[in-house]
Order: sequence, then structure tokens, then C-alpha cells
Amino acid sequence: MSANNTRPLLDGAQPDSPAAADAIRGSRAAAMAPDAMVATTSGRANDFASLAPLWGKGQQLAAAYADVLEGTEWPRPDQRPIVYHPRYNISFFGLEKLHPFDAGKFGKVVAALAAQGLVEPTQLVQPKEASLELLGQVHSQEYLYKIHHHNFTVVQVTELAALSLLPNKLLQWRVVSPMKLHVGGTVLAAGLALERGWAINLGGGMHHAAADRGMGWCPFDDIVLATLRARSALASANSTAPLALTSAASATASAAGSASVTTLPASSAAAKESPSAAGSAAVDAPWGSTSAARAAGPEATTSGSAPGSGSGSGSSTEDLVVLVVDLDAHQGNGVERDKLHLRLSAFHILDVYNARIFPRDEEAKPAIDIAVELVSGAGDETYLSQLDAALARAASELPRPGLVLYNAGTDVLQGDPLGRLGVSAAGVMLRDEAVWRWARDVARAPICMLLSGGYAPQSADVITASITNLFHKFDLGETAGGGGSEAPAIGVEPAAAGAPAGGGGPSTQEPPLNVAAV
Repeated sequence: MSANNTRPLLDGAQPDSPAAADAIRGSRAAAMAPDAMVATTSGRANDFASLAPLWGKGQQLAAAYADVLEGTEWPRPDQRPIVYHPRYNISFFGLEKLHPFDAGKFGKVVAALAAQGLVEPTQLVQPKEASLELLGQVHSQEYLYKIHHHNFTVVQVTELAALSLLPNKLLQWRVVSPMKLHVGGTVLAAGLALERGWAINLGGGMHHAAADRGMGWCPFDDIVLATLRARSALASANSTAPLALTSAASATASAAGSASVTTLPASSAAAKESPSAAGSAAVDAPWGSTSAARAAGPEATTSGSAPGSGSGSGSSTEDLVVLVVDLDAHQGNGVERDKLHLRLSAFHILDVYNARIFPRDEEAKPAIDIAVELVSGAGDETYLSQLDAALARAASELPRPGLVLYNAGTDVLQGDPLGRLGVSAAGVMLRDEAVWRWARDVARAPICMLLSGGYAPQSADVITASITNLFHKFDLGETAGGGGSEAPAIGVEPAAAGAPAGGGGPSTQEPPLNVAAV
């Protein structure tokens, strides 16, 4: 399929009708192989908890995440594993509006989710700011000094020259401090995912930040920081002596108390010599290739076989295997650079991005395990089919992850001024649903979702609709009826010009999405 096919994948349905998302789903189902259909339709709802390696270990997690957890107690069972702080929303006398990023969209999402009856404010989990010690596990001391003392560095990150005129103390309070809250939120959300099986940080996803610099509204690499802490927490909770961090930043990391993870590359031979018994008994073929592997349940599939590397546990205390699924429209070059810089092992990246826009970072590309490079204007059909293929590759080529960090940028939306892709609102909702379903049914791994970029005016509405859809499809809530609320009505603009694609295809058994024009 050509990469510049921008037609919406609809069969006679108007893109602003309730049938739009169902037409996309039906056409995708028709194009998928029978075995791949298992990942779309199989699996019980509300079984993410069965994938949580640290289920019931809140006391240990409270200690491991004390520096980013507001209060001293681990979140109550009645609280959602959804992380948010009111100060996520950045405001400084209207200057933030000079950038296309809606710095207040996070609060809009929370308000809309509350209006849908999905969450109450008391059910959200509040993070603390990431400390200098925590940030120092990845970022250089020189960069941390600059971002906290030099206005020009903040200007470089935010691309707002007017900020250079503000007093530094005000800049720290209004800009840098909220961004450190986003980092704390991502780190905490990853821990919640290990304990609950799923979590959402209603912010975060700063995938352009690297050890020695920030850019593109991303000052700190929250994704790698969350990975390091998750590995440390898993080791501590399982009473396993953690291994030392080995990297160019090891001195800084040690000073920050981060001697907790293995980052030297592990060889395939080493993996073959010490397979886990559970993994050996679970699956003989590549973990994503058979229906049996997916149907066996978490007990049989948490530890799986990676092609060419024997059987290995996806949630090993020595090397928690982390898969970053980065679906922001931009290449996640900061995370990729840090993977190379820190020589992170068992850390894999699937990146789907517009190759014709910022950052075009060739030096970072070797860190990507599965890259899907799109062209500007790519719409639902191209985007969703390429995503399906990439996830299938991950299941056949990569070790089974013990944690999926999902960077769910909405800058893929048609009309986004920076992403320049052509995905519809319905397409974004189905994209998110597909990744969550893949994590549950194929990878059998906990998932932590981050909001990342999104610059279109409708971004907050689409995020709300997608999260509501996830609550409904995966029974994440506890509302009457057991399935959460229906997806709210949102306007869906055409994904691209041109005649609707034919083919249609049979509908799956999923209930229809409520995607209607307002």
C-alpha cells in the first residue's frame, strides 16, 4: 500500500457520521489475516490486572515511588490509575498562546472526563515534581543547571522568545516546575501500570528531550526516567538486589541513588543460557505468531520466546523489557538518543512518524527497532494499516515486553499545524484502542499511556473521546453497567479528500463507537 494514500477508510459512510469508526474497523478486520484477528477480538474485558507483575504490592511501591507520589500512601483501590496535577497546565500571562501547543489541554481533558462520569477529582492520582536527583539519572549536570538558571535554555525548549523577558524565578514557577510535574506523573504512572496493569498520565510524553538538551516543548526525558524507575521498583518489590547503572552518566546516576538497573547490552547467547522455566514452557514459536500464545493467558505468556534469543521473561527483575510505542507524529529522537547514550538494554522502540517534518534526526535513528516513516497527509487507511504491520513485526521480531510505554500523541490529526498527517478523530480512537488491545491480547503486558503532542484545536476533545472509548471497550471503570460511558459525540473532519475506499468488510463484534457530528 502506498505511503501517500490519504483516503479515509470508509465504505459509504460520511466521516462525520456514527458509522465512520465502525466502517474503519470493519475494513481493517477484513484485511487482517485470521490469526491476526485474535488480537482484535479475543481476550476478556477487564483483565489488565491479571498482567500486573506487582499486583498487591502497594506498600513496596509506595516506598519505591515516594519521591514522586503526593502523600505517603500508595493510591487506594478506588482511585483510578490516572495521574494528573492541576499545575500540568502552563499559563504565563497569555504568552503560552504564542506556541501552537495547547498548554491547558490537560485540564480540559480532566473536566470532560468528569462530565462523562468516568472519574471524580478524588479518584485521580497526584504526582510530585521530579527532583534534581531523579532528573540526574538521565540528564547532565550542565544541562540541569542551564534549564534552571538560564532563560535562553527555556526559550530553546519552548521556542518562545518572549519568555527571555521574564524573571527567571517566574519562569521556573510557570514553565519548568509544571514540566517537572509531568515527569513525576509519567514515572508514577509507569509504577501504577506495574501494579494495576494499566495507567494513564494525562500529560507527559516528552520524547524530544535528551540527556544534554531539550527541544520541541520537551525539557526532560520522562520516558527513559520512567523505565529506570520501573526496573528499580520491580527489583525492590521482588526483593532482588538491583544491578548497577553503567553509562556515561553513571557518576550522576549513582549520586542520585539510581544504582538500580542493568543498561549494558545483553547478548542473545546469554539469554539462551538462562531461559526462564516459565518462558520455556509457555511458547515454542515467536510470542506474537500463534493464537495459542495469546489464548494461554498471562500465567503462560508473561514470559515468552523471543526469536533468536531463546526464552526470556518480559518482567525480569534484572532487565524489565520495555517497549516504547511512539505514535506521536514526530520522531522521538530524544528517547532514541538516550537509549544510545545510556546503552539501554531490553529497551525497544517502535516509532511511527512523519519523516518529512522536525526533527529528522539521523543520528537517533539507529536506536529505533521498528520504524514506520510516513509522508505528510497520510490518512486513516495508510496510518492504521502501517500500525497493524508494525505491531505484528514487534510480536515476531522483539522480545516480549514486560511494560508497554505508549506515547499517544494526537498531532497525527488532520489539520494539526505541526504533525501534518491526515488521521481522522475516529482513526485516532481506533489507533489507541488497537494499541491497548495489542498490549492486552498479544503482548500480555501492562500499558502506560502518555498524551504527548497535539496542536489541533480539537485535540482535547479527541483525547477525551478516546479515553472514554478505552473505558468502554476494556471495562476500565466501575460505572453502572460495568462498561463505562459511551464515547462522547465529537466532530470528525474528513481525513482527506477523495472518494471513499471500497471494500467495507464484515463488522467485528465490538459495539459501535458513538462518533457523531456536533
